[in-house]
Amino acid sequence: EGHVHVLPVARIDFVEARDDYLVFHCGKTTHRKQQTLGDLEKRLDPRHFVRIHRSFVLALDRLVGLDLYAKDSWIARLADGTKLPVSRAGHDRLRDAL
Repeated sequence: EGHVHVLPVARIDFVEARDDYLVFHCGKTTHRKQQTLGDLEKRLDPRHFVRIHRSFVLALDRLVGLDLYAKDSWIARLADGTKLPVSRAGHDRLRDAL
């Protein structure tokens, strides 16, 4: 604690909202920040980042596939094998962005 990390946007794979903070996933490392996902979403370039779920923002270039999980429910597959839930609204935003 008490350290400031400068995190290049290009290193971000996805961002996860947890309680009252965000977790930035960058390869095998993570970084925490006290901020809301909605606030972060406004600051990120929508050509490169899409909110796919109420708890996740994804870097589009990390996406390798979408799998139907259940009716109107999807799973995003990332290049590193990570799987993230995609809401119905998130699926619409992804479709529009791709």
